[in-house]
Amino acid sequence: MRNPALSIEVDRPTSQHVRKNANLLSDLLVEAIAYLEGEEAAALVARARRVASHEDVANGDAPVLDRLFSDLSIDEAVFLARAFASQSLLANIGEDVAGRRRHAEADAQPGDERPRTLVDAVKLLKRQGKTDEDLAKTFAAMNVVPVLTAHPTEVRRRSMVDRETEISRLMALRRHHLPPDLEAEIRESLFREIALMWRTRLYRPERITVKDEIRNALSIVRTSILPAIIDLYGDWTGKIGQHGHLAPLLKLGSWLGGDRDGHPGVNGETLKLAFASQSRVILDWYAGEVRKLWSNLAVSTAYTPVSEELLALAAQTRDPSVHRLDEPYRLALELIFDRLTAVSQKLTGQPVAFANGDTDVEPYGHPDAFVADLSVIIDSLERNGGERLVGTALRTLVDVVKACGFHLMSLDLRQNADVHERTIHELYERAGSGVAYLKLDEDARCKLLIEELSHQRPLVSPFTAYSEETTRELATMTAAAQAVRDYGHGCLGAYIISKSATLSDILEPLVLLKQVGLVWGGAAPRASVKVAPLFETIGDLENGPAVLRQWLELPLARSILGDRPVQEIMLGYSDSNKDGGYVASRRGVAVGASALAREADRMGVGLQLFHGRGGSVGRGGGPAAEAVLAQPAGTVQGRIRMTEQGEMIARRFGDQPTARRNLDGLAAAVMMASDRPVQKLDPKIDAAMTALADASFHGFRALVYDDPAFEDFFWSVTPISEIVGLNIGSRPASRTASRKIEDLRAIPWVFSWSQSRFMLPGWFGFAAGVDRAGLSVEQLRDLAGSFDFFASLLSNMELALAQSHMPIASRYVELSPDKDNAQRIFATIRREHERAAELALAIRGGSSLLDNQPDLAESVALAGRVVDPLNHLQLELLSRRRAGDQNEELRLAIQLTVAGIAAGLRNTG
Repeated sequence: MRNPALSIEVDRPTSQHVRKNANLLSDLLVEAIAYLEGEEAAALVARARRVASHEDVANGDAPVLDRLFSDLSIDEAVFLARAFASQSLLANIGEDVAGRRRHAEADAQPGDERPRTLVDAVKLLKRQGKTDEDLAKTFAAMNVVPVLTAHPTEVRRRSMVDRETEISRLMALRRHHLPPDLEAEIRESLFREIALMWRTRLYRPERITVKDEIRNALSIVRTSILPAIIDLYGDWTGKIGQHGHLAPLLKLGSWLGGDRDGHPGVNGETLKLAFASQSRVILDWYAGEVRKLWSNLAVSTAYTPVSEELLALAAQTRDPSVHRLDEPYRLALELIFDRLTAVSQKLTGQPVAFANGDTDVEPYGHPDAFVADLSVIIDSLERNGGERLVGTALRTLVDVVKACGFHLMSLDLRQNADVHERTIHELYERAGSGVAYLKLDEDARCKLLIEELSHQRPLVSPFTAYSEETTRELATMTAAAQAVRDYGHGCLGAYIISKSATLSDILEPLVLLKQVGLVWGGAAPRASVKVAPLFETIGDLENGPAVLRQWLELPLARSILGDRPVQEIMLGYSDSNKDGGYVASRRGVAVGASALAREADRMGVGLQLFHGRGGSVGRGGGPAAEAVLAQPAGTVQGRIRMTEQGEMIARRFGDQPTARRNLDGLAAAVMMASDRPVQKLDPKIDAAMTALADASFHGFRALVYDDPAFEDFFWSVTPISEIVGLNIGSRPASRTASRKIEDLRAIPWVFSWSQSRFMLPGWFGFAAGVDRAGLSVEQLRDLAGSFDFFASLLSNMELALAQSHMPIASRYVELSPDKDNAQRIFATIRREHERAAELALAIRGGSSLLDNQPDLAESVALAGRVVDPLNHLQLELLSRRRAGDQNEELRLAIQLTVAGIAAGLRNTG
């Protein structure tokens, strides 16, 4: 039985809006099933949900439900899995629509001066004494980049996202008081969309490809993220543009098509595809804006003079209409439109939208040339008509071009340091140099690589055959070099080096990039792409500042970083969590960030941190703006990049208002975080946190890595084996073919614990750490009251504890064939969960988890009511599968339960 003092009341009523939305959508789903499948089918769904809502089921004791599920035929199991998964998706929509209303209502509350927007942040800083000059310097340094990444366990299809988007739109219309006939019309439209969703396949018949991931992400970028950015730049230009040039303070980044770490499907071709696909989206928008300007600027020289520069630009127009000879703005815009079409033909093989066909004019060689032409129009209007004739649309277009170029999103390249080592080794081996790179120690490697960067001679020969891996690496880098030539330097975000641990890990990709012309060797080497080490494990985070110091002490580093040196470093929340547990990971990232900032400052170099966060608590998840504000003082410096991963992209950016709110809040948080002075941490607080992190690290590893039975326990009591074989995500679940925890990717690690309702990565190790460190509740309470980092850590951990469900998790334990060890390990996990919940409540002074955040508690409770039946059904299906039933329909049913649970819990990986 769940301890009622440590749990959310499952019957706690949701808010009025959420409850009404959920009930309506649930009723419409049953209505659609009855209409399409018959009353008997609808009755089966209703009976299963009624049994699943029984109190005994909520507490893990489900004999009636077990009998119902065990008697199901495979067709009935697939049917129920579809119904429960659909219910899960619809419940999310109902909550999200109500949530947007709550956000709107909260934003309207008087007297609340929290800077939710960049405009609010500027106003607050000005009240605090910042001058326009101060703000201009801040804006000039700002670089805020959410980076979209794929999700190895992404479960949704694009067609399902389309249905969800339309249902959300229709539900949003119902927030207003509508006439009965219009209300009935919207309800009928909702029924149609839900019925179509029911008849739409939830799963993929084949594993998703990188092309699918690119297309899916770009769909959200096109429909919500890009429009939100356009709105924001228009707003910022009008309200705070006087403080300096704003663009490109907010930009977009992506890993889709460029992240090849452990991904055999990512190569030079996917890189080309990503850039061409992205380019088409942004060029079509530019073309549409130019057409609008053409319609508006029918300004005749008969009534106003224009600049000589504008006349010269207009004179370049091919075959101008005789009706436009006195309209130079339109003639100039015709030329601009044609040159955009030529750019699109060159980069994507197609003309822009609205074009009548191909054009033979010269394409823009760089986005700056496009901006220059637009600036000619702006300057002429200002000089001859006044500032107000320019309007925000034209200036916003210029700002967006500066931020997005012809590439829309900057693409990162990522590869594992081990691959670089092998590639370098082969290049020296095939060159006949006699160098056995893999046998060299670290000092010898660095000396060799530095020497290689001191001249321009290539290692690669076009007359030499290389292995498949080396050929693929060189082809990808060659494609990246071509992209820089086609799109400009801004098209590449950074070259990320996974598993960075030494100086040679930074030098190796520089030597490889030299082979394709992205790095130029010599006495003063230069580079067209930033190289960013990724420190992932606890040990790597601790050693990161020393590696940074070694790198920055090299003369070639200063040459490569340029006149205004800024070094980017990526911090890994995921692998550090899998390496040492939640507390040690978060502490390691925070301490590492502070130490890196101090080291960079000591060396006279700016720092840009790239936070590799996921959606779940265990992987650094949570609201992005709050995460920025929780960063140690001195580490943001106006610059930040952070990953937005798979499933969270749709949640945070799935519609334009939500995307705008999150992006604006992120920019505001960066500005506020950059303004905080660096203060030395109280030695007592520092000592207590260090003791807790160290003890938590050992408590976590004692179970996960030191218990010889744990590996088998994990593979048997979670659906990881089945997830590995499902068509979810394009990336393999593990970097190698082994079952070792250290080789498993962090996302499927977290995903598997979420599916089985343990949520272990978000809390395990905390209680053991407290006990090992000998910290009292009073000490912890003082720590939470005086150290925002620890308070935030506790808040996020409490959410993970509330989302877990030990009674359901105990049923997954029954799947293990090793009953004795499974029960022994689960007893340890359950004790740790109970102790962690007791400590969290004792520190905060609460009586039940999340009772201080009722909206969040309601959200967790709603998710539980939707997901619990799916867990019980999944348990039945996993039991059949592991008993030897290899029916393809059974595999499909399991996949549907995985999709439904993932959708209901949302931040599963």
